[in-house]
Amino acid sequence: MTEDACETAQQKTKSTDLFSTFLVVVVLVSVVAAVAFYRTSFDAGLSQSPDKWSAFGSYIGGVFGPLISFLTLLAILKTIGLQKDLLDTQRTEFEALHALQIKSNEAQLAQIKRSEDEAARRLIEESRISALQALNGYMDGVRSEYERKRSQFDVLYQWMIDGKAATSKEDVAAITEKLKLYEKKLALMMILYGDVCFGEFPTVENLKKTVNDGLADIWDPGEGPSFTDVK
Repeated sequence: MTEDACETAQQKTKSTDLFSTFLVVVVLVSVVAAVAFYRTSFDAGLSQSPDKWSAFGSYIGGVFGPLISFLTLLAILKTIGLQKDLLDTQRTEFEALHALQIKSNEAQLAQIKRSEDEAARRLIEESRISALQALNGYMDGVRSEYERKRSQFDVLYQWMIDGKAATSKEDVAAITEKLKLYEKKLALMMILYGDVCFGEFPTVENLKKTVNDGLADIWDPGEGPSFTDVK
């Protein structure tokens, strides 16, 4: 119950106490007035005569019967009013409780949504790290292969100059093209690495597709790696 509701309930309780006191006062004043009026008007005091007591009883019944009925009617109306106020208060409290429950449910749903979004972002970032580690491994492999072939080319070229090996210009050109191809692949993989590192991905599947599509553009079918190590 809210503070305003508590204050309203206290006011209604105080009003009910005042009304009850008013009814009691009316009855007491009426009794005193009726007895005083009877004794003054009929010069009647305490008597041993049954007839006088019968007349007094009829007088009291005639005076207080309608008065009690009227006061009873007021009490009933007051009770009906109190019941109506109680129903209004209960309805107000129910509406306030219902609104509070709606807000609580909305807050819980919002919290669940935030938790789900946070979990999705965490999964994407973990997958991004895995993708970058995989790409870094691929580039290390390409660099190693490039350095190995570059070393072989240097040796072969030196032998050709020194006349130590029968190497044709076509062989040298083929190795040169192979080295250029590795350089191109390394450059494309560096670009893909930057795209994965700084790109925005709504889902893990989107990240995985970006990496695999990038690798497919760099390597021929069946030649290069594919990124499948995604959580």
